[in-house]
Amino acid sequence: MADDSGEFVSTYPPTFDGEMFYMPFDGNYNERFRDIDATVVGTPGYAGESVEGDNAYAGAADSYLTFPTNESGPLTTEEFSATFWYKLNADPTRGAILVMGPEDVDNAAYPDVQNKRTNGFRFFREGDATRQVFKLNVGNGEADSWFDGGDAAALDLTTTDWVHLAFTISGTECVVYFDGEVVSQGNFSGVDWTGCDILSIGSGAPRFTEWGHGADLSFIDELRLYNKALTQQEIQDIRQAGL
Repeated sequence: MADDSGEFVSTYPPTFDGEMFYMPFDGNYNERFRDIDATVVGTPGYAGESVEGDNAYAGAADSYLTFPTNESGPLTTEEFSATFWYKLNADPTRGAILVMGPEDVDNAAYPDVQNKRTNGFRFFREGDATRQVFKLNVGNGEADSWFDGGDAAALDLTTTDWVHLAFTISGTECVVYFDGEVVSQGNFSGVDWTGCDILSIGSGAPRFTEWGHGADLSFIDELRLYNKALTQQEIQDIRQAGL
Protein backbone atom coordinates (compact mmCIF):
# COMPACT_ATOMS: atom_id res chain seq x y z
CA MET A 1 0.00 0.00 0.00
CA ALA A 2 1.03 3.65 -0.37
CA ASP A 3 0.98 6.41 2.23
CA ASP A 4 -0.27 9.97 1.66
CA SER A 5 2.96 10.89 -0.14
CA GLY A 6 2.60 7.99 -2.56
CA GLU A 7 5.51 6.08 -1.03
CA PHE A 8 5.12 2.32 -0.59
CA VAL A 9 4.49 1.26 3.01
CA SER A 10 4.39 -2.44 3.83
CA THR A 11 1.76 -3.70 6.25
CA TYR A 12 3.97 -6.72 7.10
CA PRO A 13 5.99 -6.10 10.28
CA PRO A 14 9.74 -6.72 9.92
CA THR A 15 11.30 -9.29 12.23
CA PHE A 16 14.80 -7.81 11.91
CA ASP A 17 16.13 -4.29 11.43
CA GLY A 18 16.28 -3.28 7.77
CA GLU A 19 14.28 -6.29 6.55
CA MET A 20 12.41 -5.57 3.32
CA PHE A 21 11.72 -8.99 1.74
CA TYR A 22 10.75 -12.30 3.33
CA MET A 23 9.89 -15.71 1.90
CA PRO A 24 9.24 -18.60 4.32
CA PHE A 25 8.25 -20.97 1.45
CA ASP A 26 5.50 -22.49 3.57
CA GLY A 27 3.39 -23.92 0.80
CA ASN A 28 3.53 -20.93 -1.52
CA TYR A 29 5.95 -18.53 -3.24
CA ASN A 30 4.52 -15.37 -1.72
CA GLU A 31 6.77 -12.50 -0.63
CA ARG A 32 5.34 -11.19 2.61
CA PHE A 33 6.36 -7.50 2.63
CA ARG A 34 4.92 -6.64 -0.78
CA ASP A 35 2.34 -9.46 -0.71
CA ILE A 36 3.10 -10.54 -4.25
CA ASP A 37 3.65 -14.02 -5.66
CA ALA A 38 6.73 -15.01 -7.58
CA THR A 39 6.67 -15.66 -11.29
CA VAL A 40 7.32 -19.39 -11.45
CA VAL A 41 9.44 -20.80 -14.26
CA GLY A 42 9.46 -24.56 -14.70
CA THR A 43 8.41 -26.83 -11.85
CA PRO A 44 10.18 -26.01 -8.59
CA GLY A 45 8.79 -27.74 -5.53
CA TYR A 46 8.87 -28.00 -1.78
CA ALA A 47 11.43 -29.83 0.30
CA GLY A 48 9.17 -31.64 2.75
CA GLU A 49 11.40 -30.30 5.53
CA SER A 50 12.40 -26.88 6.82
CA VAL A 51 14.39 -24.94 9.36
CA GLU A 52 11.33 -22.94 10.38
CA GLY A 53 7.69 -23.35 9.46
CA ASP A 54 6.25 -26.17 7.41
CA ASN A 55 8.35 -26.31 4.27
CA ALA A 56 11.23 -24.97 2.16
CA TYR A 57 11.99 -24.29 -1.49
CA ALA A 58 13.27 -27.28 -3.48
CA GLY A 59 14.98 -26.49 -6.75
CA ALA A 60 14.32 -28.48 -9.92
CA ALA A 61 15.89 -28.70 -13.36
CA ASP A 62 15.20 -25.67 -15.56
CA SER A 63 13.18 -24.10 -12.75
CA TYR A 64 13.38 -20.91 -10.69
CA LEU A 65 11.43 -17.96 -9.29
CA THR A 66 11.57 -14.28 -10.22
CA PHE A 67 10.30 -11.05 -8.70
CA PRO A 68 10.32 -7.51 -10.07
CA THR A 69 12.82 -5.45 -8.09
CA ASN A 70 10.89 -2.18 -8.10
CA GLU A 71 7.23 -3.12 -7.79
CA SER A 72 5.54 -2.00 -4.56
CA GLY A 73 8.80 -1.02 -2.88
CA PRO A 74 12.29 -1.20 -4.36
CA LEU A 75 14.84 -3.91 -3.57
CA THR A 76 17.62 -1.90 -5.23
CA THR A 77 18.76 -0.07 -2.12
CA GLU A 78 22.09 1.71 -1.58
CA GLU A 79 23.19 -1.01 0.83
CA PHE A 80 21.95 -4.59 0.59
CA SER A 81 22.08 -7.86 2.50
CA ALA A 82 20.64 -11.35 2.12
CA THR A 83 20.28 -14.17 4.63
CA PHE A 84 18.83 -17.64 4.19
CA TRP A 85 19.17 -21.29 5.16
CA TYR A 86 20.55 -23.63 2.52
CA LYS A 87 20.86 -27.41 2.14
CA LEU A 88 23.31 -28.37 -0.61
CA ASN A 89 22.60 -30.59 -3.57
CA ALA A 90 25.84 -30.54 -5.59
CA ASP A 91 24.28 -32.08 -8.71
CA PRO A 92 24.55 -30.25 -11.07
CA THR A 93 28.05 -29.13 -10.13
CA ARG A 94 27.35 -25.45 -10.69
CA GLY A 95 24.29 -23.35 -10.04
CA ALA A 96 23.19 -19.88 -9.06
CA ILE A 97 21.25 -19.10 -5.92
CA LEU A 98 20.38 -15.39 -6.04
CA VAL A 99 20.89 -13.00 -8.98
CA MET A 100 19.93 -9.37 -9.54
CA GLY A 101 21.62 -8.40 -12.78
CA PRO A 102 20.91 -6.49 -15.99
CA GLU A 103 20.08 -7.90 -19.38
CA ASP A 104 23.12 -8.25 -21.63
CA VAL A 105 21.52 -6.33 -24.47
CA ASP A 106 24.46 -6.97 -26.79
CA ASN A 107 23.50 -10.65 -26.62
CA ALA A 108 19.74 -10.21 -26.32
CA ALA A 109 19.14 -12.79 -29.02
CA TYR A 110 21.19 -15.39 -27.11
CA PRO A 111 19.58 -16.35 -23.78
CA ASP A 112 22.45 -18.73 -22.97
CA VAL A 113 25.03 -15.92 -23.28
CA GLN A 114 23.75 -13.52 -20.60
CA ASN A 115 26.64 -12.39 -18.43
CA LYS A 116 26.78 -8.62 -17.94
CA ARG A 117 28.48 -8.23 -14.56
CA THR A 118 29.06 -4.48 -14.33
CA ASN A 119 25.80 -4.02 -12.41
CA GLY A 120 23.94 -5.83 -9.65
CA PHE A 121 25.14 -9.06 -8.05
CA ARG A 122 25.38 -12.80 -8.61
CA PHE A 123 25.64 -15.29 -5.71
CA PHE A 124 26.40 -18.79 -6.91
CA ARG A 125 28.35 -22.01 -6.39
CA GLU A 126 30.64 -24.09 -8.56
CA GLY A 127 33.11 -26.95 -8.25
CA ASP A 128 32.70 -30.69 -8.59
CA ALA A 129 30.69 -33.55 -7.14
CA THR A 130 32.58 -33.46 -3.84
CA ARG A 131 33.37 -29.77 -3.23
CA GLN A 132 31.39 -26.63 -3.96
CA VAL A 133 32.78 -23.10 -3.57
CA PHE A 134 30.35 -20.22 -3.03
CA LYS A 135 31.12 -16.91 -4.71
CA LEU A 136 29.72 -13.39 -4.81
CA ASN A 137 30.22 -11.16 -7.85
CA VAL A 138 29.11 -7.50 -7.69
CA GLY A 139 29.22 -4.65 -10.22
CA ASN A 140 29.87 -0.97 -9.45
CA GLY A 141 28.69 0.34 -12.83
CA GLU A 142 32.06 0.18 -14.53
CA ALA A 143 33.56 -3.16 -13.50
CA ASP A 144 32.83 -6.22 -11.38
CA SER A 145 34.51 -7.44 -8.19
CA TRP A 146 34.87 -11.01 -6.99
CA PHE A 147 34.50 -12.23 -3.42
CA ASP A 148 35.72 -15.83 -3.53
CA GLY A 149 36.72 -17.34 -0.22
CA GLY A 150 38.20 -20.51 -1.72
CA ASP A 151 38.51 -23.26 0.87
CA ALA A 152 36.87 -21.11 3.56
CA ALA A 153 33.76 -20.71 1.39
CA ALA A 154 33.51 -24.36 0.34
CA LEU A 155 31.04 -27.08 1.28
CA ASP A 156 31.45 -30.78 0.55
CA LEU A 157 28.93 -33.58 0.28
CA THR A 158 29.52 -34.61 3.88
CA THR A 159 27.60 -31.41 4.74
CA THR A 160 24.12 -32.88 5.00
CA ASP A 161 22.72 -30.30 7.40
CA TRP A 162 21.27 -26.88 6.78
CA VAL A 163 23.83 -24.06 6.57
CA HIS A 164 23.02 -20.41 7.21
CA LEU A 165 24.35 -18.29 4.32
CA ALA A 166 24.54 -14.51 4.19
CA PHE A 167 26.20 -11.73 2.26
CA THR A 168 26.34 -7.96 2.60
CA ILE A 169 27.05 -5.16 0.12
CA SER A 170 27.94 -1.65 1.31
CA GLY A 171 29.71 1.36 -0.17
CA THR A 172 33.04 0.17 1.24
CA GLU A 173 33.05 -3.63 1.26
CA CYS A 174 31.32 -6.92 0.55
CA VAL A 175 31.27 -9.83 3.01
CA VAL A 176 30.11 -13.46 2.71
CA TYR A 177 29.22 -15.53 5.78
CA PHE A 178 28.74 -19.23 6.54
CA ASP A 179 26.90 -19.87 9.82
CA GLY A 180 27.68 -16.34 10.97
CA GLU A 181 31.43 -16.56 10.28
CA VAL A 182 33.25 -14.54 7.58
CA VAL A 183 34.39 -16.70 4.65
CA SER A 184 35.13 -13.91 2.14
CA GLN A 185 35.58 -10.16 2.56
CA GLY A 186 36.99 -7.33 0.47
CA ASN A 187 36.88 -3.67 -0.41
CA PHE A 188 34.12 -2.46 -2.72
CA SER A 189 33.02 0.98 -3.92
CA GLY A 190 29.24 0.42 -4.00
CA VAL A 191 26.75 -1.46 -6.16
CA ASP A 192 25.18 0.00 -9.31
CA TRP A 193 21.66 -1.31 -9.95
CA THR A 194 21.20 0.04 -13.48
CA GLY A 195 19.10 -2.41 -15.49
CA CYS A 196 18.56 -4.76 -12.52
CA ASP A 197 14.80 -5.07 -12.80
CA ILE A 198 14.34 -8.69 -11.66
CA LEU A 199 15.49 -10.93 -8.83
CA SER A 200 16.07 -14.59 -9.68
CA ILE A 201 15.89 -17.24 -6.95
CA GLY A 202 17.28 -20.72 -7.51
CA SER A 203 18.99 -20.12 -10.86
CA GLY A 204 21.21 -17.77 -12.85
CA ALA A 205 18.56 -17.56 -15.54
CA PRO A 206 17.66 -15.38 -17.24
CA ARG A 207 20.51 -12.88 -16.57
CA PHE A 208 23.56 -15.03 -15.63
CA THR A 209 23.68 -18.01 -17.96
CA GLU A 210 26.87 -17.95 -20.04
CA TRP A 211 28.98 -20.03 -17.65
CA GLY A 212 26.34 -22.69 -17.00
CA HIS A 213 25.07 -21.45 -13.64
CA GLY A 214 21.54 -22.70 -14.14
CA ALA A 215 19.02 -24.15 -11.73
CA ASP A 216 20.22 -25.10 -8.27
CA LEU A 217 18.49 -28.24 -6.99
CA SER A 218 19.34 -27.44 -3.38
CA PHE A 219 16.86 -26.45 -0.65
CA ILE A 220 16.37 -22.81 0.44
CA ASP A 221 14.46 -21.64 3.50
CA GLU A 222 13.72 -18.37 5.33
CA LEU A 223 14.99 -16.05 2.59
CA ARG A 224 15.27 -12.45 3.80
CA LEU A 225 16.62 -9.32 2.09
CA TYR A 226 17.59 -6.10 3.87
CA ASN A 227 18.08 -2.45 2.94
CA LYS A 228 21.32 -2.21 4.94
CA ALA A 229 24.67 -3.95 5.28
CA LEU A 230 24.11 -6.21 8.29
CA THR A 231 26.83 -6.49 10.90
CA GLN A 232 28.29 -9.85 11.79
CA GLN A 233 26.52 -9.74 15.14
CA GLU A 234 23.19 -9.09 13.43
CA ILE A 235 23.76 -12.04 11.10
CA GLN A 236 24.64 -14.28 14.02
CA ASP A 237 21.49 -13.16 15.84
CA ILE A 238 19.34 -13.89 12.75
CA ARG A 239 20.90 -17.34 12.47
CA GLN A 240 20.37 -18.03 16.16
CA ALA A 241 16.71 -17.07 15.87
CA GLY A 242 16.25 -19.92 13.39
CA LEU A 243 17.81 -22.64 15.52
